[in-house]
Amino acid sequence: MKREAIAFIIVSCLFLAANRIACALETQGYVKMNGFYSFTEGDLDWRVVVDASATQDLGRGYFLNAELLLKYQDENNIRPFRVQELSLQGVQVPWEETDFRVGLLALTWGASDVMSPVDVVNPRPFSRGVSEDALKDKIPVPALDVEWYFSSSWSLELLYQPYFVANFVPDFVERQMLLPALVPFGVDPTKTEIELAREEPSVGFLSPIWALRTRGNIGSTDVALVFYQGYFLSAFPRKTVITFLPDGTSEVSATLGYPRRSILGLEFQGTLSGIEGVTFRGDVAAIFPESWTNVVTIQDPSSSSVTTIPVFDTPYLKASLGVDYTHENHYVNLAYLLGNPWEEGDSVSSYLYAHYDWKSDDEKWNPFVNSFLSLEDGSMVNIIGTQYKPRDNWNVSFALSFSSGAPGSRLNVGDGVSLEVKYSF
Repeated sequence: MKREAIAFIIVSCLFLAANRIACALETQGYVKMNGFYSFTEGDLDWRVVVDASATQDLGRGYFLNAELLLKYQDENNIRPFRVQELSLQGVQVPWEETDFRVGLLALTWGASDVMSPVDVVNPRPFSRGVSEDALKDKIPVPALDVEWYFSSSWSLELLYQPYFVANFVPDFVERQMLLPALVPFGVDPTKTEIELAREEPSVGFLSPIWALRTRGNIGSTDVALVFYQGYFLSAFPRKTVITFLPDGTSEVSATLGYPRRSILGLEFQGTLSGIEGVTFRGDVAAIFPESWTNVVTIQDPSSSSVTTIPVFDTPYLKASLGVDYTHENHYVNLAYLLGNPWEEGDSVSSYLYAHYDWKSDDEKWNPFVNSFLSLEDGSMVNIIGTQYKPRDNWNVSFALSFSSGAPGSRLNVGDGVSLEVKYSF
């Protein structure tokens, strides 16, 4: 009872604070509370989120943008305060043909609206969910983004990022992800202690992460070419030492690093002539990783051996190709995915994605269905739910999620039910 009372106080304080900020600074944003009950684990998870953003016109084409996020959840309340964006923006300044943003940025690259393989600028907090919020959640990076419009239909964009920011993955999750690769060496996951160390790449003002993108249109199709030079945002093992102890337990010491990668990408989006309401879109990325190996040393009381395991040794492709159709109150989105944001190299696999939703004439009801199917192992996750809008600034969502597949399969994430209440200001 005490826990619920504390939660109620937190929700009330965040709600009042959001309204006061909105009135004082003329901001916009939302207060959101959601809960998820897992039928598989018999556990209830909940969280409260406040997001507020504001833009201040400084005159002469300059703007100051700020977005702040406050979050409280019942478990693993990591990084409860986050600056989502704090930037200076210039529109047609300092030259008429240029726009820029500099500061803490959250950028979206790619034409696809489902797991774009060229949307790699911002790292992400780890999530096993496939909800819209989980797929769009990003961590801002300090960067400069400049776009030069060198013709009426084409532009050239430069990204300059002098500081490396990695995906946020809790240590206990990273240990769980590492364990399957240790089992072939005789490691018992139930009797193993794992120590992790990370080596971040040397990124600075003279050795930045950078990218170029030129975009325009060819006929009725918008296209863009992307070149990105940076690093993987998830860590991969570089050196692993496994020590078997006389009592049958084992100790693992793993050093993780972030390999360099180059990405050559293509974005496209357009409509089909003569077919009203149909839009096709897609992103294709050729990824060229640096050669990366994991040197595994196995030690026991009587012997020692060394094994080298290749992690990255050849280029590979990722893609997101889709088509959507809108007719009156109906919307359908279908996509083929080669890889997701957490798959790289040999782990890249294929998926099918399908979405359908319908809006009532008064726009108060919006039932929907989301489905992901792994073509690799046949596992599947489905989300069926509805959104209800009782008033203009209130939104209530209810969803039931259920998955299928063998234990350990790619999309067997368990079953559950969720409820979300959102107030926009």
